[in-house]
Amino acid sequence: MEDHARPFDTVTVFGGATLDRVARSSAPPVMGASNPGTVRHLPGGVGFNVATVLARLGFPTRMATVVGSDAAGEAIVNAAKVAGIDTAGMTALKGATTAGYHATFDDTGNLIIGIADMKICEQITPAIIVEAVAKSGPRDFWVIDANLPAETLEFLASEATHARRPIAALTVSPAKAVRLVPILDDLTYVFTNRKEAATLLGRDPDDVALSPMAMATELAGHRSASIIVTNGTEPLAVASGGEVRSFMPLRAAARGVNGAGDSLAAGTILGLAEGHTLYDAVRFGLAAAALAVEAGSIIAAPFSADALAERLAGPASRERIAS
Repeated sequence: MEDHARPFDTVTVFGGATLDRVARSSAPPVMGASNPGTVRHLPGGVGFNVATVLARLGFPTRMATVVGSDAAGEAIVNAAKVAGIDTAGMTALKGATTAGYHATFDDTGNLIIGIADMKICEQITPAIIVEAVAKSGPRDFWVIDANLPAETLEFLASEATHARRPIAALTVSPAKAVRLVPILDDLTYVFTNRKEAATLLGRDPDDVALSPMAMATELAGHRSASIIVTNGTEPLAVASGGEVRSFMPLRAAARGVNGAGDSLAAGTILGLAEGHTLYDAVRFGLAAAALAVEAGSIIAAPFSADALAERLAGPASRERIAS
């Protein structure tokens, strides 16, 4: 499809950008002890990840965020440029420390614990991003993440509603998800996982009896927002327009799950921005997530329009429509 025929020309992502320090054990981990393994430093953050995947898949993407005036911030901005992201909205704050995320994975690639230092994101105020908002055209699709402070989330939701533009939100974590509760009625799409969805509903995130389909249905309720609830390697649920469907993740030889959820959101947003229905767009998301888990990270994944097309040409994901 040619650019002029697409419903949207650009995606603008407002969210967090971090320097990730990723450790992975080379054998089953022993808690409370030193374990052999590998440690890598990679640019990341939910907003940054989504913007990176979109840009590498060939869609024009801008990002509005803040980084520190330090080596980590410089590395993030350089990585964004390499990925093809428009970095005009990325602001380096003098004297500030760039956000950091420390993640530890076991030998199978499953997350043991993640620690996020995102204090700098509290400085992503409406005043910081107002220029990026002003530069948004009528065919600009917005993405926000819950690393943003409450006043900024409310500002962006209000601006999107006023401009009648779609706005997709990612919940980031159970601790951050609650920031989206006041604006749920103003969102067009919500990407969340099972624990974060439980938090949005005011439930116990560790209650394994809560199914993604039930939570997606309840979150959608009478809202106009479409809800996507993931559950690791288990089926994900998509609720929209009074209907809920369940999709199986694509088969993948997983090296790690880091970035899978962000890749799924980015691929789905790509499909939506190119004019596909939500249920068709989810297939783009599943394909992007498969590329990420097979590579073990977003940075290592072979994201490109051709790689995504090859994945999309494979066996379709199985889906079930709930009555």
